[in-house]
Amino acid sequence: MTSSKGRMIMGQNIKRLLKQQHMTAVKLAEMVGVSTATVSDWSNGKTYPRIDKLELMANCFGVSKAELVENRNEQKEAEPTLMAAHWGVDLSSVPDEDRQRIIDRAKSYVEGLVADYEDRL
Repeated sequence: MTSSKGRMIMGQNIKRLLKQQHMTAVKLAEMVGVSTATVSDWSNGKTYPRIDKLELMANCFGVSKAELVENRNEQKEAEPTLMAAHWGVDLSSVPDEDRQRIIDRAKSYVEGLVADYEDRL
């Protein structure tokens, strides 16, 4: 996803995650090992990070790589339905920000379980 649209989507996601995590661009830059200008370029959709930096960012935010690169608005309608179908939970009445936080934590938890399982193999 190196298109202009893809860079913009990722930039919006980085800005959203920085705000949600109460993290500065300076702190993210330090954690990922890039300059603040580079984080600014990513956040503004000017450039796209290498895959290794994408993985580091996902780890810093505690989210999947998909959470960084995919358009949240396209997924928003399906997520409560998927949650209800898989876990018998209906999140449609929960405010967007809280719903996303619940979904993010659930995804992280499941990803952790999968990683633990794979480590045991």
